[in-house]
Amino acid sequence: MVVAATILAPLSAETSFAQGPTARESGFAFVSGDENGEVTAPLESSSGDLVPLTQFNSPATTPAQDPGSGADQTSGAGGQPSLSVNPITGMVASREASYVQLTGEERWKLYWKMNYFSVGSYFGPFFSALVLDQATGSPAQWGGGFAGYGRRVASRTGSAILQGTFQAPAAYLLHEDVRYIASRRPGFRRRLVHAFVYSFLTYANSGRPTLNVANLGAYYASTAASTAWLPGHHSTLDYALSNGSAQIGLTIPINMLQEFWPEITREFHHSRNQGP
Repeated sequence: MVVAATILAPLSAETSFAQGPTARESGFAFVSGDENGEVTAPLESSSGDLVPLTQFNSPATTPAQDPGSGADQTSGAGGQPSLSVNPITGMVASREASYVQLTGEERWKLYWKMNYFSVGSYFGPFFSALVLDQATGSPAQWGGGFAGYGRRVASRTGSAILQGTFQAPAAYLLHEDVRYIASRRPGFRRRLVHAFVYSFLTYANSGRPTLNVANLGAYYASTAASTAWLPGHHSTLDYALSNGSAQIGLTIPINMLQEFWPEITREFHHSRNQGP
């Protein structure tokens, strides 16, 4: 954790990145009106408080009206991006239709939440240790049963923290987003393809798709580093390429789960409200 804080300390001092088409705006404008007749000046309520413009402009312009992937996965209080970590996938989502780039402060918060302070940050290692290690008995020196599984979970947890620690500063320097970008297009097949593609892509700060170099590279780097504590002899390069690629392959079904998470949770709540 000390290493992580040392590497990522510059991020906490940043409050925003280069302004562009997706730069965050305050929610209030400073002129009285625009050519479309929309209210663009801050108005005062009877209490003297400023009233957000979204209460006066057309609701068709709000992200919630976009015919995207079901319920909004990203909106937080006051229209700010939600930084909630999915308890199953360990991911944070942002929608294409309402994409807003992360500030330095939000990146800093996400690093800690996605790697240490959320249920989702620990669910992933339990899953990958089961699928990639326990099922194959790797490494053999750790044996089977709960004792062996416990060692494999601890190993995967350490590797996951390293992966996030490598990814966060690299994504900051490369201007890449660390969130999953949910599709705005309707249709099961289109969204399924989107989830597959965005296992390898992300958004740049400009709001355009780009190869997710930071995430992909971090998987290989963390896997190579994990050979330091794995028993037996391992070729660092061979193990990094094989096991790192296996972990990337495992992100595909996880991304698919994240893509349809709004529908899954909505159906769950509906069934629970219906009762037996």
